[in-house]
Amino acid sequence: MSGRLWSLGILLVALGLAARQVGWDTLLWLPMRAIHSVLWIPSAAIEAIRSDPGTYGVVALGVVLMVVASLIRRRGG
Repeated sequence: MSGRLWSLGILLVALGLAARQVGWDTLLWLPMRAIHSVLWIPSAAIEAIRSDPGTYGVVALGVVLMVVASLIRRRGG
């Protein structure tokens, strides 16, 4: 536990010093860019569901059945 806390402390010190050197906007540019590039996926999924709800309802039901089958398999059923 102390090893993890030490590592987290080192990470936070390095992050703070880097933010002081280059600024938070520059430091967080890449992670924010990555988040924004991934956010189009949920909006595209919602748009697809709105355009053809029957088809995606069947797909969603199939996914639910696969998850239930996986859970049953894990429990040894």
